[in-house]
Amino acid sequence: MPDNLNINALNQYAARFSTTVLNEVYQSQNTVNGAGLLKLTPVRQVNLGILNRLFEVWKSNAESFRSPYFDFANEDVKKALEDFMNIASQHIAVKRADLEPLLTESVRESIKLLITPANYFEDKIRADSDAEFTHEKAEQLVKYTHIHRGIAEAMLDRLTDNGSDSVYQTQAVSWLYELKDNTDLIDDIDMHLVQFSDIFPINLQELKIQDNTNKAPQAAKNESRSFFDSAFTDLEPANKPKSSPPRAEPASAILGEIVAKTSATDRDTLNNRFKVDVPKPTDDKAYGSMNVKVETIAGAIPLGQRFMFVNQLFNKNSEHFDKAIYELDAVKSYEEAENLIWHRYASKYAWDVNGEAVTALLSIVKRKFIGH
Repeated sequence: MPDNLNINALNQYAARFSTTVLNEVYQSQNTVNGAGLLKLTPVRQVNLGILNRLFEVWKSNAESFRSPYFDFANEDVKKALEDFMNIASQHIAVKRADLEPLLTESVRESIKLLITPANYFEDKIRADSDAEFTHEKAEQLVKYTHIHRGIAEAMLDRLTDNGSDSVYQTQAVSWLYELKDNTDLIDDIDMHLVQFSDIFPINLQELKIQDNTNKAPQAAKNESRSFFDSAFTDLEPANKPKSSPPRAEPASAILGEIVAKTSATDRDTLNNRFKVDVPKPTDDKAYGSMNVKVETIAGAIPLGQRFMFVNQLFNKNSEHFDKAIYELDAVKSYEEAENLIWHRYASKYAWDVNGEAVTALLSIVKRKFIGH
């Protein structure tokens, strides 16, 4: 684990994140299938990490069938074993006790990738003891990487351009350190932090110690396919043109996108499941009427009112309050701000939607976007 990550804080966060997810997911079911794992959390990297671990177990189980007493090189045997493993992969059913360690480790690794990508990728390159970084390993790295995927794709490109099926791990690591500071390959981490915080609030400063200084394998025609191949076909266009990885959008744009998705009827997230029914105000005066427009919501909240909001709306947690105000200031319209308030904060913190504190907060928010 890199020296600039607080291991204890990382483990605590991963455990809390996992418990929050699993408490909700297993309320109404005893197992989670493959499709459920693909959308288990809002953080796609976490979901991919779980699939990656299941894929490794799946391959290991296939190897365990081999025996010196049978001809596993026979074409009929090879085809039957492949069909069996592919069919088995389409019937994933994971119980809570088995999913919890996979989820917790995937959260830890995803945060490590988010904060210290060079360390994460170096560990992946050096994971095997065979001292080679192969084309197959590079393709798998791209397939199961979402955060900072540009680095994984650039590593695969380097290997392809090298004209070899494999290179020594030391060569791959040297490529990595040439690429790691290329800002075109690195995501803006704000968008990912928001997704983590959708489940459990994340404090970046607690996780860091102060510093001192895809190309997926193509299935053959007329052959059965595994869940681990078909799942990615569903997630991404089959003929996606190759291009340089785009830079992530700023946090404000991402927040707006998240708000829009949250209001859609087909979104199946923890926040949406806890959505509350709220009144539809028709009289603007129900939310107060101030005739002075403000530049920022944060700057318009006096100290006494801040205490009221923190204590009554955010369970006395000032960090949660500051994060919510930051998100509200980042959106571009009053409608988006209302969606955040009703679909995220009101449900998460069980607000009294007709209470004085909620009314006062709405009044300030409205002053920024409408001005009266």
